[in-house]
Amino acid sequence: MGTSILWELTRLRRYMGGTTGVAFYVLGVVLLGIAAPLFLTFEFLELPALLIYVCLPWLFVPPVVAESIASESERELRPAEREQRRDWLYGKVGAAAVYGWGSTMLILALALISLRLWAGRFLTPPMLAAVGLVLISAASALFAASFTAALSIGARSARSVKRSMRQGLLLLMIILLYLSRQPWSWKSRFSLPETGQRFLELALVIAIVLVGLSAGLVRLALHASEPAEIRLNL
Repeated sequence: MGTSILWELTRLRRYMGGTTGVAFYVLGVVLLGIAAPLFLTFEFLELPALLIYVCLPWLFVPPVVAESIASESERELRPAEREQRRDWLYGKVGAAAVYGWGSTMLILALALISLRLWAGRFLTPPMLAAVGLVLISAASALFAASFTAALSIGARSARSVKRSMRQGLLLLMIILLYLSRQPWSWKSRFSLPETGQRFLELALVIAIVLVGLSAGLVRLALHASEPAEIRLNL
């Protein structure tokens, strides 16, 4: 599996859309890692803002997975044997998760460096909270890759997968914005923990749940990738 992941990582530039895709990726990293933190300054280090940042794999991962699985050229290279197909799928999911998590860590590192140059000193969240954020980011990247793989395995084209993911994320954002504006008393129960230790405990629960869901989605994708058998009852 490790060899498959490394092989897929070497092909990332192709999945990102070539030179144009890489240029947009660099632009996004600069805007999110330098411009946005300098605009937010101290508000960037608040947990709600950092939680949005650790969910960035959902921005980077789906297009790469869609291109690596649902594109015409990749469908033709899909292995026929179950064992080879499993390594093929694990490699694509693992490489996309590494790409999404690494991109998020790169952006956060650039953000902290930018704030260091602006403030003259390093501004960092509490250590336990930082560990929790890293765990959520890694689990989020794996879940995003697994979810998109399950969606892509039987899709007609990579474009249709990307369109479905954009529509789904837009709908989710609208729902979250609507819920955030409602004056319901029960919302206080879902407020973020105020201490680093409690946030780390919450992050562990979130990471375990996301990893479990990811494993189920990968199995679903693997099952969906199996060629259908035609049986004739004579």
